[in-house]
Amino acid sequence: MKRKNQLLVAALGLLIASCGTGVKKTPGGIEYIVHKSGSGAQLKLGDTALMNVTQRINDSLLGESRKIVGGPIPIVISKPTSKFDLMEGFALLHEGDSATFFIPWDSLPAQERPPFGKKGDKIKITFAVEGTFSASTQKGKDEKEIKSYLEKNKIKATPNAEGVYIAVNQEGTGATPNPGDTVYVHYTGKLTSGKVFDSSQDSTMRPGMPLEPIKFPIGRGFVIKGWDAGLSGLKKGSKATLVIPSTLAYGLQGSPPAIPGNSILVFDVELVDIKAGKAEAPAPAAAPIPTK
Repeated sequence: MKRKNQLLVAALGLLIASCGTGVKKTPGGIEYIVHKSGSGAQLKLGDTALMNVTQRINDSLLGESRKIVGGPIPIVISKPTSKFDLMEGFALLHEGDSATFFIPWDSLPAQERPPFGKKGDKIKITFAVEGTFSASTQKGKDEKEIKSYLEKNKIKATPNAEGVYIAVNQEGTGATPNPGDTVYVHYTGKLTSGKVFDSSQDSTMRPGMPLEPIKFPIGRGFVIKGWDAGLSGLKKGSKATLVIPSTLAYGLQGSPPAIPGNSILVFDVELVDIKAGKAEAPAPAAAPIPTK
């Protein structure tokens, strides 16, 4: 009977330890507590972890990512560069884990310290790992959602080489723009839910601003990749619908508060005009390789 009790106590001890109720330390000395142990894979260098973050100094709340950005924030796991670099702690976590790390206030560089702290205070940062982000997985999700959206709304669109789905509603008669040309575009942008987030032709979306086309040099990275890719194949005067995967739009970050992360965007566009731009200067010739 005594032997059974000893085994039971030992088992309970292992259970308590596995639940992370005690304070642990990273190899570099950062104290932390695991509140919840997840069943997912351990985070590794290069992973983009999606984390809900809550920050406190002692018992005073400083901020919560859910309230600030509306959801988890992406954090790329990299090598630690200093003694109290939390990257060291992230590499110990698994998908589904929730843990709080304790950083001495006075251990941080002066410019990074909360202004109302003092020596002896501890900054408590809780990270709840919701999962990891994979661009290839997201691309597959986007494809499925786009096809469902097109079918539901009876839109006949064809994907171009970059992956933007294009439905030309009115064919223009002019030329297509070349990289560096300035394009003038009227547009209305919305989510697949139908919610409009911006328009160049709606005064309620841009109070006090003139209702005129947006202009920019195409193919130079002044707009999201999906716009450069979608508009470059349209003729002057064309009206079209562009359905843009999240990976060619605002991606994982989104554009809060109007555009959540991983949002597919739908734009009704009109390519009003094209002004020829300067041709790109040829790359300088490589210096000849010395032979002697």
